[in-house]
Amino acid sequence: MSVSAQEEFPYGCSLPSKILRKTGHEAEKWSTTPWSLKNGANGQSSIVLDYSRAEGGIPFFKTSAVTSESNSVEIEVVYSETYEGLDKEDGDGPFFLFSNAMNTYRRHAHTFNASNKPVYVEEKYAQRSQRYQKIILKTPNSTISFSSLGYRLLRIPNPTISTFSCSSETLNKIWQDGVRTVDMCTVEAGETADAWEVTEAGTIIHGQHWAPCRQGTRWGDMKVEFEVKIMNGGASWGIHMVANGLIFCLDSEKRSLAAFDGLADTSGVFPSIPKGLWVLDSAINLNEWLKVESIAQGTSISITINGQAIAKVEDLSLHPILGGSRNNTGSVAFGGPSNYTALYKSLTVKDNAGNILYENNLLLSNKARTLADFQVGTNSLACTIDGAKRDRACFGGDLFVMGRSIFYSTGNFEAALGSIKLLTSHQTKDGYLGNLCPIQAPIHDDESEPPTYAFYSLSYALLLIVAIKDYWLHSGDLASVQSIWGRLEKLIAFTERFVDGRGLVVAPPPLSMDWFPMGGPIFGASGKINLAYFDALKAMSAVAKALKVEDPFTIKAEILSGNIVAHLWNGETGIMRLSDLTSPTGLCQDINAYGVVIGVSPLHPKAVLNLVAPKTSGLPLAFQNIERWDQKKVVSPYASGYAAEALFLRGEGSSAVELIERVWGVMADSANPNYSGGHWEAMKPDGTPVTEDTSLMHGWSTGPVHLLPRYLGGLEPLEAGFSRFRIKPVLAGLSSVDVKLASKAGEIKVSLRIQESTGSGDMMLKVPRGAVAEVYAPEGWVLADDASPAVKTISGDDTEMVLSLRKQSTGAVSGDKSSILTTSQEKDSSSPQLNRKDTWLSRLLIKLLGFFGLQSNTMAILWASGPRRNYKVYSVILARPEDRMPLKGWEVVHLDFEVATPATSTI
Repeated sequence: MSVSAQEEFPYGCSLPSKILRKTGHEAEKWSTTPWSLKNGANGQSSIVLDYSRAEGGIPFFKTSAVTSESNSVEIEVVYSETYEGLDKEDGDGPFFLFSNAMNTYRRHAHTFNASNKPVYVEEKYAQRSQRYQKIILKTPNSTISFSSLGYRLLRIPNPTISTFSCSSETLNKIWQDGVRTVDMCTVEAGETADAWEVTEAGTIIHGQHWAPCRQGTRWGDMKVEFEVKIMNGGASWGIHMVANGLIFCLDSEKRSLAAFDGLADTSGVFPSIPKGLWVLDSAINLNEWLKVESIAQGTSISITINGQAIAKVEDLSLHPILGGSRNNTGSVAFGGPSNYTALYKSLTVKDNAGNILYENNLLLSNKARTLADFQVGTNSLACTIDGAKRDRACFGGDLFVMGRSIFYSTGNFEAALGSIKLLTSHQTKDGYLGNLCPIQAPIHDDESEPPTYAFYSLSYALLLIVAIKDYWLHSGDLASVQSIWGRLEKLIAFTERFVDGRGLVVAPPPLSMDWFPMGGPIFGASGKINLAYFDALKAMSAVAKALKVEDPFTIKAEILSGNIVAHLWNGETGIMRLSDLTSPTGLCQDINAYGVVIGVSPLHPKAVLNLVAPKTSGLPLAFQNIERWDQKKVVSPYASGYAAEALFLRGEGSSAVELIERVWGVMADSANPNYSGGHWEAMKPDGTPVTEDTSLMHGWSTGPVHLLPRYLGGLEPLEAGFSRFRIKPVLAGLSSVDVKLASKAGEIKVSLRIQESTGSGDMMLKVPRGAVAEVYAPEGWVLADDASPAVKTISGDDTEMVLSLRKQSTGAVSGDKSSILTTSQEKDSSSPQLNRKDTWLSRLLIKLLGFFGLQSNTMAILWASGPRRNYKVYSVILARPEDRMPLKGWEVVHLDFEVATPATSTI
């Protein structure tokens, strides 16, 4: 806590908007004038302040008067992003998982001296995302008056250089909150403050997340020696630590040493298991420097202090939750409970033979090294993070979603590139690519094996390749991708090691985690890993062509696609399975939708029903009828983003918008006590956060930020940097859609005005000079004023133009639903008509071709002849040559058939 007489806010501050509730003797109405908390001899007054949305920064308090019989006043401040966290003693924290990029704890005590003069106080560490702040006056017979309090902002928000709006205010609010989420889950270079203070006397470590030495995540047996001087509360360290391990807490007030198996001394997302408590001998002076020795040998760890044996923990089986290393391995870590502060120096780690594994005096001369080795300094790169609170770590799987959201909103390419550089610098010698990293970790630029904390999930590593391809397509930065191309090739080779006789990837459990850690690994042939592998192969193929290097990836992707359909696709139910070992009828929302998005899943009449949950069942569940996975009843905006995109690609724009409004509309309701002004990590079916510590500002949930302009505006790059792009809107019952994209090629504008009742509309466009746009009418519509009603190619000149749209007359052949296809085209997923844009009807046509024994050079023409009651009638002309010579001896078969689809729907 820092104290001064005057505050400075170079980037501004956030102030409370209202008092949510108050208790005690006196808590005046919030205003710009001073208000007070007052205690008598009994009871404690408190106040809960509401900021109306989640805010972040350094908490500050400006007092105008403090009175107390004891000459000092103690307050306790509790923070929570969720409304439910207000009822918890520790708010919605603490957060122990991955980093020191914000305050680990959400409850803090502050002591003020009695004074009638203004005093300005700041907390040491930032609270990064919270809506609520509870202040409790703890001291009897005291009063504290505040003239101001809030959060000092740490940077100005990124400007929104690309915009989206439409005739739905709900969608507009969802998009705007999503952009705010993108910004709060983006970290500028140097934004994070140092968590440790390195001085001439040693390193001061306040009670925070236990930070492991990055060089030691694979250490086994070892002897750890250091000196420590307790400054307040106690000192704490961990052995065999990556995220979890065995933690020791030396408490100066209790004069005891306690041991805990877990991430901390208290339980959170994962349990903390007490492993022993030892009372210290009175001869040990806790006010002086202490020499601590920790010896890890096999399944035991023993502790001596000043040469005196204090504790021994035996029969340990410490299983790392990250990285896949064997049990009872890991590094030395330092941190502690929130009231601990200690000074450390002279750290040495040796193996059984006495060889030095690590040595650091922890003095000022080693400041840069110390902060880097324990990932507790600032972040050297701009990057993306999973959530604004809690983990604040960089994940490949989150970048897969959030990268595209950045490209359609703030355009912070540096954050995307920084994430790519940080993650890809971590690669094992056998090729596994980093996919999780604390943002304060340095680039891993030496030949040693990288820390194991960088490896969470093979699917996340593969999704990182796709995110890199997306970065290149939007930025045009081929040089950065070329610099890491060899690393991407090594990951593909690493993945191939796990391909079984069926041609599917069957990764070991430590590599088979996915976005829902509570479900554990996906055993067997994971649908997510195999689909992500296919997507990564297609991404590698696209980049290989740009680099003008050999492309072995396309054929691998084609073979893999067939193997996925053969072994993971349920043709009866139209479901892509979670794995080959789970129920064939169980539905995993993101995996099932992902197969549709990347064009692997065959078309199926039940596809739409599988993508959109019935309205009567609450919000759509991420897992249905899958043992173990469906017990949590979790609703995932991350998974729903896949489903919404799949619906857009199936031409079901109205269903996609309805799904987005159902799932994200709950979050966008400003009357909701959990409204954060952002997109949430996960929910219950009733629309409340799934737990009290759920992140309500989460990057992986920002799918609508790119989905809405991408599909409703129809705007996507075809060549890097938007030098050539497509405009192909999907209609969704909206009368207007406006998209402005600040692309690398220049400003692009798309504005749609649709009058469904008259069957007319306009598309207003602006194409940058030097860029080329391929403009398509929406499905069921034509470009009314053009000789080619299906597509118009426009060479940009920075001027705005208007294209007239006309709804197709009944029975007309549409550009999408009537085309000349061949069975060989059907297999080519790069075909513009069939790559993520085909309908299940076109797939049915191919089945008919096969039924009639037609060869790959068979041609077919399909058209709708109009509705008949609740069905649409389709006519097919099948033509087959009697031999393989083209244009010779054609045999024609004509048939009509009915499809049981409501005539009002879009197939």
